[in-house]
Amino acid sequence: MAGQSPLRRWKPFFASFGLVDAAIEAAGPALRRDEIRGARGEVVELLCGVPAGDAGKAEELCVALDGFMAESLLTLLAVPAEAVPSVLASSADLPKAVGALRIHHQSARVRGLARDVTRGWTAAVEGDVARAKERFDAVRGVNKAAPKLDAKRGSAEVEEKKMEAPEASRRSSLDVKKRESPEEKERMEATKRKLREGYQEAEDAKRQRKIQVITAPKMVEQRRREMHPILRDRSRARCGTSTAVVRRSLVSSFNRV
Repeated sequence: MAGQSPLRRWKPFFASFGLVDAAIEAAGPALRRDEIRGARGEVVELLCGVPAGDAGKAEELCVALDGFMAESLLTLLAVPAEAVPSVLASSADLPKAVGALRIHHQSARVRGLARDVTRGWTAAVEGDVARAKERFDAVRGVNKAAPKLDAKRGSAEVEEKKMEAPEASRRSSLDVKKRESPEEKERMEATKRKLREGYQEAEDAKRQRKIQVITAPKMVEQRRREMHPILRDRSRARCGTSTAVVRRSLVSSFNRV
C-alpha cells in the first residue's frame, strides 16, 4: 500500500461529481451547487496533501468524499419525474457515470443510491413513453372516428335533401302557377275547349256513320215489301248494286277514320 496515491479510491470517479452537479442544476435554477463544489474542493486539496504513508488520514478524507457523493445522489433522486428528461439531457455521459458508481464504487451506500437513481430514471422514462402512447392512441382514435362521423353526416344530408326535393318541386309548381297572367290562363282554357269540341265532333261523326250502317238496310227492306212484286224484283237487283256501293263507301270511310 506504501507509495500508493491517496486518491486511489476516487481517481476513477472524480468526473462523476461534475456530471451529477450539472444534472441537479438542470432540474431547477434554485439547486445551485456552488457551496457543495467549494467544500468538496477543500477535501480534495487535503487529500492530495496527505503523505503517501498516512493511509488512515487518506481513508478518512475518502470517506468524506463518499459523503459528498451520497448527498449528491440523494438530491438527484429527489428530482421530480417530470424533470428527469432535463436531467438526462444535461450530459450524454451522465448515465454511464452513475452506472459506474452503481457497479464499481467501494462504498455500499454510494452503490445503493446510484442503483436507486437509475431505477427512478427508468420508471420516469417508461412513464413518459406510456403517456406518449396514450396520447398517440387518442389521436389515432379521433382520426378513425372522423371518417365514420363524416359518413353519417353525409348520409343524413343526402336523406335531408331527398326529403326536401318533393317539397321544393311542389313550391316550384305553385310559383309557376302564381306567375301565370290572366291572359295566359284564358288562352289555356280556350285551347282546352277547342280540344274538347274537336273530340266531341269526332265522336258524333263516328256515331252518325254507325247509325247509317245499321238503318240503311232496314229502310231498303221495308220499301221492297211495299212495292209491287214486279217492281220489287227490279228494285232488288238495283238495291243489290246500290247496297254494295254503300258498303264499300262505308268501309272506306271507316278506314279513313
